[in-house]
Order: sequence, then C-alpha cells, then structure tokens
Amino acid sequence: MSTRCRAAYAQARLQAAYAALPEESDWERLRGARTLSGWLEEARDGALKQWVKAFSAQSDHHDIEQGLRRQFDEIVEQTAHLMPVPWQPAIRWCAWLPRLGLLEHLRSGGSAPDWAQRDARLTAWLSGQQTDAQELLGEQGAERHWLDAWRRRWPRRWPWSGAGGARRDRAALDRLAARIGAHLAAFRQLAPARAWDSRRALREQLRRSFHQHLLQPVSAFIFLALVALDLERLRRALLDRALFAAAGAAPGSEPEPDWELEQEPDWEPDRISTAGRAA
Repeated sequence: MSTRCRAAYAQARLQAAYAALPEESDWERLRGARTLSGWLEEARDGALKQWVKAFSAQSDHHDIEQGLRRQFDEIVEQTAHLMPVPWQPAIRWCAWLPRLGLLEHLRSGGSAPDWAQRDARLTAWLSGQQTDAQELLGEQGAERHWLDAWRRRWPRRWPWSGAGGARRDRAALDRLAARIGAHLAAFRQLAPARAWDSRRALREQLRRSFHQHLLQPVSAFIFLALVALDLERLRRALLDRALFAAAGAAPGSEPEPDWELEQEPDWEPDRISTAGRAA
C-alpha cells in the first residue's frame, strides 16, 4: 500500500474512532448512578462500554489507575498501526504521557504507588533496566524532555505530506503543542470551580481542529488528545464512586475534576494530554 493510500486509510479509521467517542449525552445518562457497580452496569450499554469492560464493582483505585493507562496504551498502539510507518515512533511515544507526573514524583524522591508495580511500561524502568524512560529524566522536567523527544521522532522525510506540505504539517504540530501547553499553564492556576469549563473548552477546540486537519499527520495526535481528555473524565467518575460512594459521600452532580484526587503526584491528569508544553 502506498504512503498516500495508507494515509487515506488511516484517516478513515481515525474518523470512525472519533465518531465513537462518548458525547455529552453519554455522560449525562450516567450521572445519576451513585455506586461503582451501578455506574459500570449503565456504562456497559453505550459509548463507554469498551473502556469499562476491564473494571468491576470490586475494582479499587489501583486497578482504575493502572487500567486506564493500559486503555490509553492500547489506543495509542492501535493508532500507530493505522499510520504510515515513518510516523509510528512519534505516535507510540505518546503512551508515556499519563506517566509523566509519576516520573517527576519519583525523580523528586517519592515512592512508587502500588499500581505502578503492575504497569508493564514502568516495571522495567523501576527495576533498573535501560528503557526509553531515560529520555524523560533531567533538570528541565519530564514534560519538556517528552516534547523534545517527541519532535526527534518526527520523520526526517515527510512522505505523507507531498511537495510543500511538510512545512504546513510541522506548523500544525507546533500549534497543537502550543495550544495544549498554554492550556496546561493556565489550568494549573485556575480555581477548582473553573477547571471543568477549561477542560471542556479545550476539548471543543480540539474537536474543531480535528475536522480542520483531515489527511494531515496532526489529526492522529489530536485524536489521542481527545481520548486522553475522555479517559481523564472517566477516571474521575470511577474514582469518585470507588473511593467515596462506599463511605457515604455522593459523587458530585457536576463533572468537574475532583481536586483532592487530581493533586495526587502519581497521576497529574493534566499530563495525559497528547502534546506537552510548547518549546
């Protein structure tokens, strides 16, 4: 299959996967379920069914943390297989994103949570083996090192883009990194009451951008960013019920990020996004 045919095939599959992402109505339908078992039962009949099939009423927060990262890994790998071979390393590099917060935590002397011992991507590194996680360690922080390494994985030749398209595609990738970087910088300063509106605005911007960049390499990274935001929202819904519903605290009526959970150093969900800070 030629590169252009492979690109067209990849775009068709990406559009189908994009269309299958949960919509606001899917989340609204589940809001009234107050227990983890009830929420999962309802979610198995809808757009979230593939993402919740690995969880049960007995899943604890370690199961949820590790399981959602595994879901993201699988989607990253599926996306990489769709793309022309020169783009696959840059796509696969995105699997490190939901682990950057933990790497920073460990670098500062923190201990690894239990779920990290079950994480295939982290196990080798935690046992002292040489892995590509070494590229993420340094004084500038994991986010900046991730972004630099991501750019190094861009193809030297841009067979997808054709004559004159490489500059356009590089600019689109840089704009995506800048957009998410600006969001993260602002997000960290927001009051909790404004956090969900900020995430929702970012998702809408990415949704529009996906449609504006069809048949361009950046569309795959935009898709992964949308998946990451949806998995972050799923994480909140599951952890609210796994940790608090059993203790008698009802999940919140609004889908705002749970700040007590999100400030734990082993997650830092603002780093699950597809591109880090702009250079």
